[in-house]
This record gives sequence, C-alpha cells and structure tokens, in this order.
Amino acid sequence: MEGRGPYRIYDPGGGMEEKGSATFEQLMEENTRLKEKMQGIKSIGELLEESQMEASKLRQKVEDLVKDKEMLMASSSLDKLVEMGAGGPDPSSSLAAPGSTQKQLNAEAQKSPLSGSSSEFEIVPAEAQGFLQETGRTDLEQLPNEDTNLLPQLQHLESTLSVCTEEASKNQVFVRLGHMASEFNRLASKVHKNEQRTSLLQTLCEQLRNENEELRAKLERDLEQRNQALEKLRCENQELRRMVMLSSKENVKREGAEQQQSGTMMEKVPGRGGLEAKEKKVKILEHQRNELLEVNKQWDQHFRSMKQQYEQKITDLRQKLTEAQRALTELESEREQKQRDFDRKLLLAKSRIETEEAEKDRLATEVRDLQQRMRFLQEQLAPVTKQREYQEKEIQRLNKALEEALNVQASPPPAFATAAEPVGKMPRQELLTQNELLKQQVKIFEEDFQRERSDRERMNEEKEELKQQLEKLQKQLAVSNNQLRISKDDCQREKEEKEKLKKLLKQHKQASGERLHPEPLPGPLGPACPMYQYQYSPPVAHPMYHGFDDWQPIRYPPAMPGEHPQGQNFHHFPPPEYPWRPPCAMSRSQNAQAVAGVKPVPKDLGV
Repeated sequence: MEGRGPYRIYDPGGGMEEKGSATFEQLMEENTRLKEKMQGIKSIGELLEESQMEASKLRQKVEDLVKDKEMLMASSSLDKLVEMGAGGPDPSSSLAAPGSTQKQLNAEAQKSPLSGSSSEFEIVPAEAQGFLQETGRTDLEQLPNEDTNLLPQLQHLESTLSVCTEEASKNQVFVRLGHMASEFNRLASKVHKNEQRTSLLQTLCEQLRNENEELRAKLERDLEQRNQALEKLRCENQELRRMVMLSSKENVKREGAEQQQSGTMMEKVPGRGGLEAKEKKVKILEHQRNELLEVNKQWDQHFRSMKQQYEQKITDLRQKLTEAQRALTELESEREQKQRDFDRKLLLAKSRIETEEAEKDRLATEVRDLQQRMRFLQEQLAPVTKQREYQEKEIQRLNKALEEALNVQASPPPAFATAAEPVGKMPRQELLTQNELLKQQVKIFEEDFQRERSDRERMNEEKEELKQQLEKLQKQLAVSNNQLRISKDDCQREKEEKEKLKKLLKQHKQASGERLHPEPLPGPLGPACPMYQYQYSPPVAHPMYHGFDDWQPIRYPPAMPGEHPQGQNFHHFPPPEYPWRPPCAMSRSQNAQAVAGVKPVPKDLGV
C-alpha cells in the first residue's frame, strides 16, 4: 500500500471522499506505528536468541566443571592409596643411630615450611565459599524461574495477537497494540536482567574454574611433596632397620665379651653411658614419630573434609544440570508446539486472505457489471423521459382542442341564430353530409383519444416498471458498494496481519538458524482501481411503437359563411364520458405516480 492511493469506488452520493482520505491517512499512520513495534519485537527476539546462546555456553561450562570434579575424585583416590602405603613407621626404628636421627630432623625441618605453603593455608575461607555457592545457586534458580515467567507472558502476547486478528474494531486494535507495547517493554527489561544474570553466572563459573585449577595444582604439589617425604621415610626406615640389626649383633657380641671380660670395670662404664645416650635418642625419635602421626591424621581429616565439600558441590552441580536439561527439553517441546500453532495460524490466514481476495474480485466484477447496467439504463431512460415530455405536451394540445370543441358546442356563435331562419331553405343532402362528416370527426377523435389513452397507460406502466428496476438496481449498487468498502477494509486489515505474520515468521526462522529467500516488498495485490478497459457496447435501439405514424394534426372543416346547419345538430350529440382535466392541472410529480394508469410514450415514437 505504500506509494499508492486507496481504491476508487463509484459513489452515487459523492460525499465520502474526505472521510475516505482521512481514514486512509489514519491507516497509514497506524501502519508506520505497527512497523516500529514489529522492529521492537525483532530486537526482543534477537535478545532472546543471545540469552539462549549464553545458556548453552553455561551448560558447557557446567559439563567442564563436572569433568574437573571427576578428575579431582580420581586424584583423591590416589591420595588414599598413598596414605595406605605410608601407614606408620616400624617400632623397631626406636633404636636408630644418632646420625640418622639428625638427618630425619633436618628433613622434617625442611618439610615443615613446605607443608606450611600447602593448600591447608591457602584455601578460600568457608564464608567466601558459602557466599559464592549461595549466589550461584540463587542465580541458577532464578534463571528457570524467569524463563517460566516469560513463557506465560509470551503465550499471553500470542493470545492478544490472535484476538487482534479476529477483532474488527479499530479502537480495540489500538488498545490491544498499546497493551502489547507495554508488555514488549516489560519483556525487554526482563531480558536485560537475564543478560546481567547470565554475565554474573559466567563470571562465577570463571572464578570457580580458576579456583578448581588452583586447587588441582596445589593438590598435585602436595602429592609430590608427600611422595618425596614417603620415599625419604622409607629410606630412613631401611637405614634404621639395618642399624638396629647391626646394633643387636654388636650387643650380642658385647654381652659375650662382658661375660668373658667381667673383671674389666673400666670398659663397662663407658658402654653403659653410650647405651643411655642411644636410649635418649630412641625416645626423641619416638616422640618425633608420634608428632608425624598426629600431623598425618590432621592431613587426613583435612583431606576428607575437602573431599566431602567437593563431592557435595559436584552433586549440587549435577542436580542443577539435570534441572537445566529438563527445562531445556520443556522449552524445546513448547517451542515445537508454538511452531506448529504458528504454522497452522499462517495457513488459516493464507486461506482466509485467498478467500477474501476471491470475494473481492467477484464483488469488483459485480460492481463493474452493475455500473455498466446502470449507465445503459440511464441511456435508455433519457429518451423515455423525452418521450414522456412530448406526450404531456401532446396531451395538453389535445385537451385544448377538445375544450375548444366543447366550447363551440356549448355556445354557438350568433351567426347561427341569424342564419336560423333560412335553414329550411338549405338542401337536405348537404345537411346529411355535414352530419356524417361531424360524426366521422367525432369517431376519429374518440379513436385517437382511446388510442392515446391506452398508449399513455402502457407507457405509464412501463415507466413504473423501469422506475422499480432502477430503484432495485440502485439499492443493489449501494449494497455492493458497501460490501466492496467492507471487503476493502477487511482486505487491508488482512494485508497488515499478513505482513505482521510474515515478519514474525522471518524473525522466527532467523532465530532457528534458517534463512528465508528474499521476498518482494509488501504492496497491494493488484492495481489500486483499474479503469474499465473495454468499450461499452453501443446502446440498443429502442423499440419503435408502430401505430402512431399516421397521426396528423387535427384539421377542422372551414366555416362556411351563411351556412351553419350543423349548429342545430350539436345538441343531439352528448359530450364524451371521459373525465376531462385542464391541460396544466397535472404536474410532473402526479404524472410520475401513475395517474389513471398512464405511462409516457418515448419521444421519438410519436415523432
């Protein structure tokens, strides 16, 4: 409809052009507003598509986190195996040598600062972890809630669109469009909030991933340190066992030597001092061993608590993942259902538009036929009116002639009185011929009058029939014009709805990844109001009513001076029984109302 005027319909009234132009301007303004609103809908669809992409990215990140947690569980199982291998040191190490104990102390002193830098002192505080978990949970729970809130609102929008397509009142359509615009603004704000929440979730996922990587690196470092410490402890245990075996052999040899050399007291005193020093060292080593066992127990408890926390996190993430997958399946099923409903609505709208276009074409052809028929009847009516006027003039002339004849009959001239005396002198034959002549003239007058009366009645009947036909045709033309106007409004509304549906379908296909073929620009389905291209058929010749061709003006016989015998015979002829009227008494309106059943004769029939 852009760049073209409205359809031009034949309007017999001729007073609807200003209203039509005003309504057309209103429709153009409404069309521009609807286009702007459809652009807003398109932007909202793009925002929804972006939010879906962000949700898919978040799902991928959750899957990555689950994989990372599985790796952490595998590393925890390895730590258990290492602890079981480490067990506790052999009690036989209580009799270790002083050199090996010094090495072990140095190794523990070197290991203690390393253990101080382990994950036990660099773990995120529990409050911060709880805050992050709570924020992540609330955001992840709010997303499906927002999605569930958006779904009924979108359904409400679809219902309002269907109601707008069914409604015929423009005011209601404008009210609905205002509600839709407010709902679109509200949806845009909600989509913006969803984007902010998705960005927050993305940052939280990044933080969790970084923390997991740091924890994984710390666990790997701790495992390496523990493996090194275990290797050192194994080496020291082996050395201590070897030293204990050697010391036991030396003790056996010394006991034998003491039994053999029991007299030498000077040698026994230094031997007892060395045994006391070794016992002190063994006690020190046992104390260190107990401390190491306590430290190992603390490490085990810490490891188990961390393992439980991560397992709880993994279970929570798995539950959220299952909920997200369930929501995704529900959304996909709803989207498929909406797509099916949308396709069905499109098919219904297409069939309705096709039927409306066919009805419009049929009404246009009927209107053209009625206009052509009306013109043809107007062309036929013009000569009929002329003939009617001619017949009225002829009737007036005949009435005047009859009045003159009656006046002559009623009041004979004085010449007849003066000439009454020599009447008897006139020959009888002349009187008879005059009487016969007068009788024949009266008969001719009567026949002419009867013929004229019958013709007038027939013409009046034909005129009434033509008037009725003309009224019927005018009513049909008015009804067809109204139907055409209504169908034109419906077609315009259907075109606007079709453009809306096309734009929505294009947006939906773009959102689902499909590409549409370039469609032609929206415009009227046909020409605005094509002129009738065919020439009208030449008017049919009107039927000639034969039988009045021999009419001639009435010629009265000349008055003979001195011979007026016919004046006496006028009294013997009674006046005709026809209701004579004055020539100017009948107006044109009375003639149109079938006075005495008279119909006008075409003008060219009497000529």
